[in-house]
This record gives sequence, structure tokens and C-alpha cells, in this order.
Amino acid sequence: MIDISKLKTFVTVAELGSFSKASEILYITQPAVTQQIKALERTIGAKLFQRQGGRMVLTEEGKRIYEIAKLLLNSYEGLMEEIARIKKDLKDILFLGLSATPSEYIIPRIIAEFHKEFPSSKIKVFTGNSHDVEEGLIAGVLNIGIIEREPSDKFTDVPFLEDEIVFFTFPEHPIASRGEIEPEHLYEIDLVMREAHSGTRKLVRNKLEELGIIFDKLNIKIESTSSRNIIQIVKSGYGCSFLSKGLLNGELKAGNLVPVKIKGFDIKRKFHIIYPKNSHVSFLASNFIKFLLEKTKEVQTAV
Repeated sequence: MIDISKLKTFVTVAELGSFSKASEILYITQPAVTQQIKALERTIGAKLFQRQGGRMVLTEEGKRIYEIAKLLLNSYEGLMEEIARIKKDLKDILFLGLSATPSEYIIPRIIAEFHKEFPSSKIKVFTGNSHDVEEGLIAGVLNIGIIEREPSDKFTDVPFLEDEIVFFTFPEHPIASRGEIEPEHLYEIDLVMREAHSGTRKLVRNKLEELGIIFDKLNIKIESTSSRNIIQIVKSGYGCSFLSKGLLNGELKAGNLVPVKIKGFDIKRKFHIIYPKNSHVSFLASNFIKFLLEKTKEVQTAV
């Protein structure tokens, strides 16, 4: 007998092309992924994957099983959702992907409030950069994602919650008291930045290049996938950075960090709720989107 969990693991590996990436998104260890695939291969009596150019690709037998497995998983998820509606007891799981800034900003509180509305449900949160979230959605292992950049045209996009990116440093830094600097002055400053695939970093790069800055010549001394980590590094007395104002508000008000204006630099953006086009959005995911839009509208109205 083939169980649903092994099929989900198989489909995830097939679409991500990697056992390690599948393990991260499915919240299981890489050895567990390997064991499940081997068990499936024993049951079927054929190899399902072969390594090709650093990726795991489907064999001919794997391709045949993949098409049927996708249909079965979609039917199974629809069946579980309909049973939950009939029983009025939504014991569904929401697989939510968050890029770094939303995950450290307002979304965690909203997740907690949402679960009070649907206490029988489970919510599994995957955190990565915007690129990672998009990969998880395409693979079908995430229901919806919240990212900090405009998505590709593969996704349905629901923009929400306006955000601003600011340049900041610690109070004792030589530029802290200057109020405004020329863009060219950035070449003389040690910077702490988000990683290359970060939505925040891409927006900053594009804007600075519009202002004539050669981004690759900047003194980026430290990179981190964690915005909170960057805040602590700068707060401790090192360098300058660019992050969401929403993440910085408490530290700015306390005087632990100082915003510095760069002439011509102005980035306002919206976060984006995304899911693959033409995909089925589960009842739980649909309700989460509605709840999120209502709550963030309340926040912006209050501001």
C-alpha cells in the first residue's frame, strides 16, 4: 500500500529536483526523504530518479508515476477539505511560505490570531527568501506565500500592506548626524546587507543603480538571511544597512538606531500574497488571505 505522505515527498523531490530542498520544505530530515523514496521504489519495482547535472531528475517510470501522483494528491486534498466542511471541523493544514521581512514583522501576530478563529487547523510556516518561497509554491508543497518583492508572472498576486525601506546606522557613526548624504558616499561605508536573493536587497540594488551607483563596488562586509541579525550587528556599533522601516520602528524610537537620508533614494513597496496561477486554493488558505487583508487594513487605518 502506498500512503499519501510518500507520494507528497516523491512529488516534492520531482518538482524541486533536490532531496535536501524537499526535506526543508516538508519539515522532515533528508535521510527520511531518502527512505521514503526508496520505499516507494521498492513498492513500484523501478527507479524513480537519476542524478543529472547536480539535480535529481525523473526516470521514464518516474515521469509516469509523477503524473498520476499529482492527480491523486489534488483529489485527496479536495476530499479532505470537503469532509472538513461537512463536519464543520476544519482539521486542515495550511502550508505558509514567508520571506524574511514579513516573517519578522507583522505576520506572526496575525497567524496567532487566525488560529484562534480556526483552532482545529494546523499551520506550518516555512521561512526563506522570496526565491525560496516561490520555489515551494511551484513545487506544490506550499499553499500560499507572502514575499517582499513583485512575483513572476507564474503567480496570482495580491499586493497588501505598504512598506518603506530605509538606510540606517548606529548613533555614533560619523554619518549619523549628517541627516542626508550623497549616493556616492556609500562607497566609503561598510555595509551589512541581506543575501543576494533577498527581495529587499534587489530593490535596494535597482534603486541605487538608478542613482548611478555601481552596486558590486560597494563595501558589503557582512551578509545575513536574518533582518533581526542585521539590526543587532548595526546596533552593536558596526556599519550601516537597508531594511524595512516596520522592523526598525522600535529601535528608531528608542534612539538605538538612526535613519540617514540618501539623496534621491526613496523606496516604498507592498508585500505580496502569492499562489500559482490556475491552482486550487484550499478553503483554509482562502480564509487566511481574507483574514490577512482585513487585519493589515486595520493596521494601516490605525497608522
